Amino acid sequence: MITRRPGCARLRNGFARETNCDVKLFDRTTKLAALVGIGVSVVEALFRVNLAKHLWLIGAQTGLALIVIAGVAAGIFHRNARSARTASEETPKWPADHSFATRAAQCFQMSNATEFVLAATLFGLLIGLTVLNVLRQTVDSDEPQHLHTIWAWTRGYVQYRDVFDNHMPLFHMLFAPIFALAGERATIVYWMRFALLPMNFVAAWCTYRIGATLFSRRAGIWAMLGVGLFSGYYRDVTVFAPSNLWLPLWLLCIVALIGGTLTVRPALVAGVLLGFCFAVSQKSVVFLVSVAVSAFGTLLFFGRKRISASWLGLSARGAAFLLGTILVPAIVMIFFASMGVWREFRYDVFDFTSLANQLYKHRIVYNSRPLLAIVIVAMILPPIFYVGRCIRVTDDKSAALRRVFILFVCASYFIVMQVFWLPISRTYRPIFPLVFVLLTGALLGLPTEFAMRSTIRRIFEAVPVPAFVALAEFLFLLAGHPFLKASRNSESELLRQVLALTTTDDWVLDPKGETIFRKRTSPLIMERITSKVVQRGILIDDAPQRCLETRTCVVAAMAPRTFSAATREFVQRNYLPVSGTLRIAGARLIASPANSSHYDFNVGIPASYQIISAGAPAAGTLDGLAYNGAIFLQPGRHTFDTSLPSANLVCLWSRAVERHFRPLE
Repeated sequence: MITRRPGCARLRNGFARETNCDVKLFDRTTKLAALVGIGVSVVEALFRVNLAKHLWLIGAQTGLALIVIAGVAAGIFHRNARSARTASEETPKWPADHSFATRAAQCFQMSNATEFVLAATLFGLLIGLTVLNVLRQTVDSDEPQHLHTIWAWTRGYVQYRDVFDNHMPLFHMLFAPIFALAGERATIVYWMRFALLPMNFVAAWCTYRIGATLFSRRAGIWAMLGVGLFSGYYRDVTVFAPSNLWLPLWLLCIVALIGGTLTVRPALVAGVLLGFCFAVSQKSVVFLVSVAVSAFGTLLFFGRKRISASWLGLSARGAAFLLGTILVPAIVMIFFASMGVWREFRYDVFDFTSLANQLYKHRIVYNSRPLLAIVIVAMILPPIFYVGRCIRVTDDKSAALRRVFILFVCASYFIVMQVFWLPISRTYRPIFPLVFVLLTGALLGLPTEFAMRSTIRRIFEAVPVPAFVALAEFLFLLAGHPFLKASRNSESELLRQVLALTTTDDWVLDPKGETIFRKRTSPLIMERITSKVVQRGILIDDAPQRCLETRTCVVAAMAPRTFSAATREFVQRNYLPVSGTLRIAGARLIASPANSSHYDFNVGIPASYQIISAGAPAAGTLDGLAYNGAIFLQPGRHTFDTSLPSANLVCLWSRAVERHFRPLE
């Protein structure tokens, strides 16, 4: 009989108490830093602090963010270490002289060191490809739009009142300090992509935690790699967009719901996280519906007695969840109402979205094809309930409850998106991690089905089925993704030209905020919804009139066809192209058929102009007066006479001439 010495037990208990104290210390430090950071952000917002002029605030927020990240990481490390020690008491220990890969394989419950090395290699390649994709992926048209809104916050403007935006404000307010720190630069898109990139690691960690909670750490690792390498999920990972903040918050909400015993406190935390989702995107209503339907469905599926919960307890948790969900959006609305911007906030976020719903209601499935909607629901529900019944028979009732809940969340989200949502804004990325967790858990159980075929079983035990899936995804990603090709840097080149040509006081006409750092002549965001609204006469596109009022001399457009027909005609008549994406106020001088030395031309924008020929100043008389260089011209018809006729006479905005911009031939 083996006896343990009391001294060793005391040492073990003392170390456990010390670890618990460390975890509590890390948690408290993290929460304190997070509260202080939120307080600083609220003070900035309430007093409209110009972040660009107070870099010490940016430094303080960056330091607080690092403390929060370090506290969370340290807390996770200590909890994992404690869990590993607990598990090691129940499982055989590896000899001390085994390699790091062997010990890591045991920590993540993998079959051998080879499996861990394969997983670590794929994870490293995924990180490398993601970083490369940040630099190589073509700029999406929505990225400059979000960056322009962020720029407005750093300049002291107020979203919705001073700049039009139909998104919720949390994403833009959160990244304003980082944007101010980066400053005006043509490569701002790539800087902000890197700033957002850590949120993808948060999403990866959440996927791992969900997999570890539902199945095992091994399942969590392979689910994380599987969804990370899935092309449908990966293609938007590096885009600077609210969705890449929205998705990690949603996954954190799921982690809070299934991470342990669901008491009132975790329900409140999950609700607050879902409230942050609402502060990022209105689409979060789909999350709320999915969670509510799935919770009710799980309760009916298992029965209240099997869940061992009273009606009072269930009601308290549901109320805490809803309270947390309402809290953050309510604070956002109260904040904008207190600034006198409630009307603009309501129109941009709610009324404009409802307008889109009216325009595209004939494309929503339940409106246009109700029979098809019924067929979709009828085809999805039976397999879901069958899989749920298979899951329910497991011995671990708690794990079965969580798995069925996640299964119902995926199914309800898909049904709501497919049947009740606008096709132009559908997205299934939020459920991809959950789907991969469920699939990975199922695939890891396949070797037991090959018990009679020992060779196949040994292969799958050494390298599991999800590893083969991840390898195949990596090869498809490598073969088909454009990060291996040179991306077009037209957005950076356009920004470089605009920054060289204009100042912060100048106005620029662009479809969606492509110039980022300059005031927009027209507040309209010219995308599909806005174009349809303008075509139907619901909104008036007054861009030509605004160009005259603001004396806009620069038009920047990555896609000029997104302008309305009237605006396109006005731009082509009054602006000359100096590059593929940039136009400058001016006109070409056409000689009179009767007199080759006499030129008539029209100016559309009141500004200072110069007349040049082949890049050099021209000589002659302008409107009957001697022309001696830059001169202010009013809109209308003008005449120019010269003793040296030329076929390439051009009247161009004088600042463009001074900064060596020339019209394209």
